[in-house]
Amino acid sequence: MAEVFFSCQPIFDKELKQWGSELLFREGLENKFPSIDEDTATSRILSANFLASGAKKDQLRYIVSFGESSLLDEIPLSMPAQHLIISITDDCTPTPEIVSKLRAYRTEGYRILMDGKVLVNDWRNHLELVDIFSISMERSKAAEWEETIARYSQQVFLARKVEKQDELVAAQNAGFALFQGYFFEKPQIKRSEDIAPSVMSLLDVCIVINRNPDDIDTLTKVISKDVSLLYKVVASANILAKTKTNKIANPRQAVVYLGVQALRRLVSLLIMSNLNHQHASQLQNTSLTRATFLSTLPFEASDFNSDEAFIVGAFSMLDVMLSKPMSDIVDVLDLSQSVKNALVNKEGTYGQLLSLCQDIEQGRWNGLLHWCNQLSLNDKTVTKVFDQARSSIADITSSMQV
Repeated sequence: MAEVFFSCQPIFDKELKQWGSELLFREGLENKFPSIDEDTATSRILSANFLASGAKKDQLRYIVSFGESSLLDEIPLSMPAQHLIISITDDCTPTPEIVSKLRAYRTEGYRILMDGKVLVNDWRNHLELVDIFSISMERSKAAEWEETIARYSQQVFLARKVEKQDELVAAQNAGFALFQGYFFEKPQIKRSEDIAPSVMSLLDVCIVINRNPDDIDTLTKVISKDVSLLYKVVASANILAKTKTNKIANPRQAVVYLGVQALRRLVSLLIMSNLNHQHASQLQNTSLTRATFLSTLPFEASDFNSDEAFIVGAFSMLDVMLSKPMSDIVDVLDLSQSVKNALVNKEGTYGQLLSLCQDIEQGRWNGLLHWCNQLSLNDKTVTKVFDQARSSIADITSSMQV
């Protein structure tokens, strides 16, 4: 797992109520600009703020910068349109390909933000693509924009770097609708724990998609070998869901729901985000061993399903990986109640099986015998299946250390 730092500066509307926030990648708590490329920074922000924390429950909008590469790779489509404002970087030029992509994003419901300088540069012939113009009060006075704001009355103007009361009043009088700056609040540097999938896992998914995109079973198998990747696939499926009638009960269901195109975009985002991340290899190995053990254990009960058992094992260490309470994590994942009860409180059959795993790992043989009696399992069979699972995961992960 790795700490991801980002600047979060709120944006306010005419009534001075928070309308949204701008997210910018940072290298630490000192609010320093990063020494990494724009696309990697963008991917880190999206991975940490959306995929590592689940669906946003608030109604705020989040402004995130995208460069040409991320736009062409359709990375914004990995995030929900109702929460994401696509900010176009200054070095992005209006090529036919970029213009076409921006039209497509707006058709999907995304809003586009650009700096006010596009009114006079090469973008001036494509202003219909812009929903929000960003104007720095540091470079110009609000009154200078009054005529322009009136001319483009169908679009919204954001006043940045508002630092004094008189600057706010001037911007309001000029017709600005959104405001940001130290007058309201200084940027907060926040940190988030993120777990990065193995590069080999991501590349394996790319290979399967390119060779046979309809091979859902192989895709599911590859994704299920990496706890972080599996978690982000399930989280992404939940985030992008518009209507959900059934709970996601297994990895295959999440892959099917997400679809090949969305999965391809997700993998592209994670590959860029993954650069220089540290891996929580031991935690992932433990999780995968539990998942394999629980899903292959010869156990029969009316409330037991091997696919759900795999999810329980795979997600059982997410609270440690993400440094968050398990209750907060499962709250944003559309899992069955029995799976949630097991992960949060170790309740029910799955919870007992999870406790069995922990007793085996800690060498608590009295605990192993207790749960075997409770679940009518043979202790020798249990230890044999667990050793096979541990050996299997060791073989897999040794070939994926990247």
